[in-house]
Amino acid sequence: MKIKFVSLVSIVCLGVASIVMKADTLTLNNGTNDPLGGSVQIYPYSFQLNTSAGTSTVNLMCLNYNREITSGESWSVTEESIPTGNTVIDRDYRADAILYSEILHPPAGVSASEIQYAEWSIFDPANLVGNSLFDFTARILATDALFEASNQQLINSGYFNQFTLYIPSNDTSSGPQEFIGTATTPEPSSLMLFGSGLIGMAGMLRRRLVRS
Repeated sequence: MKIKFVSLVSIVCLGVASIVMKADTLTLNNGTNDPLGGSVQIYPYSFQLNTSAGTSTVNLMCLNYNREITSGESWSVTEESIPTGNTVIDRDYRADAILYSEILHPPAGVSASEIQYAEWSIFDPANLVGNSLFDFTARILATDALFEASNQQLINSGYFNQFTLYIPSNDTSSGPQEFIGTATTPEPSSLMLFGSGLIGMAGMLRRRLVRS
């Protein structure tokens, strides 16, 4: 079992719209073998999450294809809210959140594997070139998620408040992956938007597939 001990750097955010951050520890229990094949595991990844409030088991979605972790490995993470800014990386994290909502309730005819590969393509597209599992449907999912991530009405609605990013302290190509999950206590209004968002995304995907 490989364990990394990483010192946690305190970050102070100044400004009107600061990102919520909490320092915790993740320990990987196991991932899920891809039923479509391949040597990598896909959502859900089961973790033991250790916080100041106690320990719990959470299922998270992986955001990085080109990093590796092993069962039993632990690392320090910072819990962060989904950014609502206008930078490319802000948009990409929102696309990650949209795809995570898709994998919780996959549209008819869409596999968890396709959604996971769409997720990986947001940050690591070059690593998926020539990968047969990054298929046509996965490409549509990624394209649509990136488009919706720029929807200012969706951003302003509070929809993204229901998600949490788990960013490793060693957030480099040699460190653990970033993960996304559901916020501990999503607001009721966000839950309603969550459901309506899923319905809208599913309908949009079906229309795209039919036209293609």
